[in-house]
Amino acid sequence: MIPEVDAAPLERTMSVAHANLLALLWLPVAGAMVYFPFSARWGPAPLADAFAIPLIRSLPAVAAGILVHELCHAAGFRLAGRAPRSAVRIGLNRRTLTPFASCSAPVTAASYRIATLLPAVALGLMPAALAVLIGSGPLAVWAFVMLALAGGDVALLWTIRSVPARALVVDHPSRVGCTVVRR
Repeated sequence: MIPEVDAAPLERTMSVAHANLLALLWLPVAGAMVYFPFSARWGPAPLADAFAIPLIRSLPAVAAGILVHELCHAAGFRLAGRAPRSAVRIGLNRRTLTPFASCSAPVTAASYRIATLLPAVALGLMPAALAVLIGSGPLAVWAFVMLALAGGDVALLWTIRSVPARALVVDHPSRVGCTVVRR
């Protein structure tokens, strides 16, 4: 059952271009989150060696990581948001060449945040912690790339920072962010 909608829905969105700009600002933060802990324990040499891997060998793994990133969002909507399968969609915005996962069912802002954060945690922070524990330069680079790819998600979280956790939100169909349908 869909809850009744507030009379004046409140948009908390930004353009894809603006989200991508904020994602660029996130790059040094993502790099620092991986580089400093890893280098403090293992030194920078394993990272330098990992960056020497030819890009062409890394592209299939990054492409798979992007798909898994969107699947993590979808899993977050389904599990944390309890959204029906029919309301969750994964695709590619052809105009901006941006992959996306969206949910057309109302979910709480808290579960929306979980769905937004899930890829950064599962594909970025957890591998970064493991890389620091075992000294794997390639895993640390993977963690950095996955955290960097979560830059748009970080921008989205910033956009909805003032939305109360229990508010119901619906993913915006064309912009980054959501519409608050019930406060």
